[in-house]
Amino acid sequence: MKISPTPLAVLSCILLVACAKSNGGDTTLPDASSGSGSKKAESRVSIETKANKGDREAQFDLGALYHDGDGVVKDLALARKWFEKAAAQNEPHAQFNLGVMYYVGEGVTQNFAKALTLFKQASDLGNERAQFNLGVMYYRGEGVMQDLLKAHGLFTKAAMQNFGEAQFNLGVMEAKGEGIEPNIGKAYAWFSAARASGNPRSEEVIDNIEKELDKDQLKIVKQLSDDLKKEIQASVASKADSKAKL
Repeated sequence: MKISPTPLAVLSCILLVACAKSNGGDTTLPDASSGSGSKKAESRVSIETKANKGDREAQFDLGALYHDGDGVVKDLALARKWFEKAAAQNEPHAQFNLGVMYYVGEGVTQNFAKALTLFKQASDLGNERAQFNLGVMYYRGEGVMQDLLKAHGLFTKAAMQNFGEAQFNLGVMEAKGEGIEPNIGKAYAWFSAARASGNPRSEEVIDNIEKELDKDQLKIVKQLSDDLKKEIQASVASKADSKAKL
């Protein structure tokens, strides 16, 4: 049974610019109100010592501290220095953050080509934010020839890691038929996944779709949604198992 696409007025893409913290290292510094400033400095010194010895996670963490001004004076030059050192050792969070800096021109001259390369490196290592941002660049044709099919594939990689923004964008592309044949059933499934991931923009879109479907059509798209959520859960569990075995 074919379900006709529903016109949607939604924002297609948002590039993430947050400086993500590493899951591999503890960058949390004690609150100034709960201890002396010397304890905070000691934590930074410990990270810096490891970073100077070549620990890639510490190098990333130190870059994040300087980027955010967390316990140190904000210094984008030093942030870039440490991100570059970690990125050279294939630390995906550092590659992602360095890519963001080049994309927006933060502390560096804006350079889409460098951003694209760094996002691709992190994407190849499985970083979902990098996959999303790389998808945005292919979607918009920034630093690369526009390729909506490539963007769809990259958003799918991030979406299968339960990344809500990528799931939302897939819903948009499926509904509008951008680079693919329009499919409101798949669009509904991706918007539902995005809503379950906490994406606030999905709720209104889902409501609009449901208003235009009859009872039988609604049953079909809800089943598609349930099936997709199970696929995502299995994908996330598989990745977690792979990490645990390393």
